[in-house]
Amino acid sequence: MAQGEYWQVQQTPAGLRWARRPAADAPPTQEGECAGWESLPAPPGARLALCVPGHQARIHAVEVPARNRQRFLAALPFALEDRLLRPPETYHLAPLSALSRRPGGGPVLTPVAVVERERLAGWIEAAKRHGRHLALVAPDYLLLPEPAAGAWLLDATETPLLLRFPGPAAGAALNGAVAARPPGALLLALEQARAAPQRLIARTRGREQREQVANWRDWLRDFDVELEQIEADLPRPAWLARQPLPADCNLLTGPYRPRHRGVFRARRLVPAAGLAASLLLVLAAQWLLDGARVRTEHERLTEALESTYRQAFPEARNLVDPRHQMAQWLLAREQGAGGPAHADLLAWLEQLAPLIDAADGRLQGFDFDGENIALALSLPDFETLEALQAQLSQFAAARVEHAELKDGRVQSRIRLEWSA
Repeated sequence: MAQGEYWQVQQTPAGLRWARRPAADAPPTQEGECAGWESLPAPPGARLALCVPGHQARIHAVEVPARNRQRFLAALPFALEDRLLRPPETYHLAPLSALSRRPGGGPVLTPVAVVERERLAGWIEAAKRHGRHLALVAPDYLLLPEPAAGAWLLDATETPLLLRFPGPAAGAALNGAVAARPPGALLLALEQARAAPQRLIARTRGREQREQVANWRDWLRDFDVELEQIEADLPRPAWLARQPLPADCNLLTGPYRPRHRGVFRARRLVPAAGLAASLLLVLAAQWLLDGARVRTEHERLTEALESTYRQAFPEARNLVDPRHQMAQWLLAREQGAGGPAHADLLAWLEQLAPLIDAADGRLQGFDFDGENIALALSLPDFETLEALQAQLSQFAAARVEHAELKDGRVQSRIRLEWSA
């Protein structure tokens, strides 16, 4: 199984014992028991690792006859035929990736898990009926910690006894209860071992078990095996729930290989994908709002520029690019044929403005034909009009075209003729 959270489920006589673990080597964050798959609290889509009783799945060491994997798989039923109680086709044979060499440098051995097809399919179907999908199935004895070379680890806290050998995929479940004499299955395993251990580490729980296992020393001396006892602080199910998952020891191979892994991974990515999509939508909406704001501001500035241009050049007809047209028009007027150097409208207005302000005048409009300018002014009285006319005559020929008293002020029109 890949790294990440998973639910470890153990089959027990009373039902299922479960543990929620954040990683394969992390202790459970939650654990408990339930009657069956229908009451398992794992959410839909959770990764499940099923730990099955060891006597239902055995592991045999098989010599690898060739490097060709296809030939090896085809030869497995014949290599194991004499070790199986039923015809080979009734079993699922799962080669495990771990390899070991025979002591003394002999042929390479590979562990092969053997489980009845009907039983394995039953485990998968029982979980599937309740919306559960198994990512890993392994016998319980492979959850025991792997002992050091030259030692065997025996869990004698419950029956059947669980035995773990050195190696990544080596172990067995032994029938028999703890008594003053070692169970026959353990003695048989010692007799048939290719390399007998130097130590047997027995895990017991309680005074009675400890004293009974202590009596095994005399029997183990016949095999030159020393006995070492350790006191268990947890029952077996709780202890196994705290052990790392066995690496590369999955019974779900071949036709039983999980095919939902990609779907579950996709499901786990749904929240992140939703957040990413939401962020993209927010950024897109912000981009659209910013674009609309920029367009609105651009339109406002364009309208203001056009308005200013038309006020400055009322005779203009075709308005395409006010900014460019204003610069070109002013440049043309400044460099126009026969035009005086000071015939710059903006410069003229800059010179006339202080005189009009000093006379308390109000400029109500002007007409400019390219050479002469006519000012529409509102002045306090006729004397002010005459004085202003005299002052404007310093710049050009100033002529009053119209003057009348209206609403207490003189409304006048003065023409300045630069050519004169």
